[in-house]
Amino acid sequence: MSIREVTSEQAPVAILGAEMDFVSGNYMEAVSYRWFDGRLWADVPVHGCSHRRAVRYPVMPTELNLITDSAMLSNTHFGIYVGAHEGKDGIAAHLQACSTDWLIIDGQLHRTAGEPMYVAMTFGLSHNHGGSSLLADDHLNPNIKPEAYFSLLEKEQADAYTLAIAQNRGDTVKVSTDPGFQFEVLIAEAIRWKNPAACAESSEAA
Repeated sequence: MSIREVTSEQAPVAILGAEMDFVSGNYMEAVSYRWFDGRLWADVPVHGCSHRRAVRYPVMPTELNLITDSAMLSNTHFGIYVGAHEGKDGIAAHLQACSTDWLIIDGQLHRTAGEPMYVAMTFGLSHNHGGSSLLADDHLNPNIKPEAYFSLLEKEQADAYTLAIAQNRGDTVKVSTDPGFQFEVLIAEAIRWKNPAACAESSEAA
């Protein structure tokens, strides 16, 4: 099992994402998304742009013992779970697949992270029953049309889209364009998503 090791200079911070603590009203410590080999990496588990209650990945030891009392080889700290019944080759393949999503930066383990995006969501039956909101997420939900997703560089378009939806639904009070996150893009190249409608307009203009 081979894990790549690089320096912070080789994997610079591309995005900073800070989540609002709605109890205190302050923003929590920002997640540093690093950019390496065309992918984003974080040193803490991130789900839906959130890392609430998550702890930083542990430092990778020189040896990792996966032997347990069950038929499952596992390590909860690193999220490794593989059945012994898969045999030596199967276990090796599983671990190698895991290692492709791991990266050690200045000695600290990082794992791949999804690209933060804005997404316009609706709730309830309209006319302020539920409402319309702009939220943040790091994956595409197949139940939501792609046109509702906007990159971190398309905040103004995301706001306009959300407000237009709210107007069409009659959401005059329960509407928000504050996703509860503050993002700072330091490397534009790391932003791969682009709203499909914007892509279509660019193609027509060309």
